[in-house]
Amino acid sequence: NKKGKTPLLSLSFNVYNEEKNLEKVYLECKKVLDKAKISHEVIFVEGGSKDKSWEVIKKITKKYKNCKGVQAETEPARKDNAGRKVARGKYLGYMCSDGQDNPNIIPRCIRRLQEDKADFVKARRVDRVFWERKVISMIYNALCRMIFGLKLKDINMHPKIFKRELIKNIDLISKGESVDLEVVLRASRKGYRMIEL
Repeated sequence: NKKGKTPLLSLSFNVYNEEKNLEKVYLECKKVLDKAKISHEVIFVEGGSKDKSWEVIKKITKKYKNCKGVQAETEPARKDNAGRKVARGKYLGYMCSDGQDNPNIIPRCIRRLQEDKADFVKARRVDRVFWERKVISMIYNALCRMIFGLKLKDINMHPKIFKRELIKNIDLISKGESVDLEVVLRASRKGYRMIEL
């Protein structure tokens, strides 16, 4: 990105003990985004790592101009808040930094945001390796649909990409992994049109 030019996408990675994965995950995302001609910046938000994740992030940000590094508290919501405060893109996206999320879905998410006038687009798992996790996920998501009236089938899956205005001046307050549910609920309460891929 040219200096001062607003990127289309700010992609934020929550980092915890991922020193071996960070550059690989970044390069995979960069390849997909460059091919799709999506202007972007990548934000690595590290907190509580016991390995050399922060040192690796500092090397990445020196090597690649469109990368930023931020340190925050360990709590996922605190990390999301820290990443959001330095994000400049029209859209804000969240992904895991361990490589479990598929970056190839990002251009599809952006297309749905732009062409279908959606406000919030996210991925959905279609299979899990362990049946126990599948059962727990089914129960959790069913409860979220029943209690909160949500229509999504997989609350926690990434990437999640949405209009940055959703949490522009808001500090997320959730504890632990419930931050994904909080973001989805905020979008729902604001009347955002949500699409799951």
